[in-house]
Amino acid sequence: MSNLGSFNNIYANLAESAYNKRPLNFPIKSNNKKEQLYDYSQDTIYKTNSGETSFTQGGTNLPNDGIVYLQPDPTLKITDKTMTIQVPKMNGGYETQTHITGEKQKGLLTDSEAGFNAYFVTDTPKLNKETKQTYLAIRGSDSIGLDTLNDWIGNDANFTLTIPILKNC
Repeated sequence: MSNLGSFNNIYANLAESAYNKRPLNFPIKSNNKKEQLYDYSQDTIYKTNSGETSFTQGGTNLPNDGIVYLQPDPTLKITDKTMTIQVPKMNGGYETQTHITGEKQKGLLTDSEAGFNAYFVTDTPKLNKETKQTYLAIRGSDSIGLDTLNDWIGNDANFTLTIPILKNC
């Protein structure tokens, strides 16, 4: 088990960064069109889920001195999330109205409606023949709620409720 009080494990660092309100988190910069530098060798102060200030010590002996680059998803499209409803007309009958209720993101690494978020990270600013390390950090739902209900029902519940019972052979 890794100590999340320091950045001394690059794999734990990347997994932790995939979530909101964690040190050096990816979600706030994942919509950028340009790669984003993250330096896990530096000490970090951040706000936790409870709103408290927390401290994570910079890591030592990390690959590439703890520097990684979050790569943009060139396929990411942000569109309006809409809701269509039928409302009665004044003189009888019904009409269909469409209202914008938010936005949705869909790309190779993200599908906000399905609750899927993945982050592609490299040790170089651009993916090229100089790149030695690549990482893929995948984030599940932060918690169950109305905004993550389809993720919990479609993905998480299926996984947790259908775990096969292992038998001795």
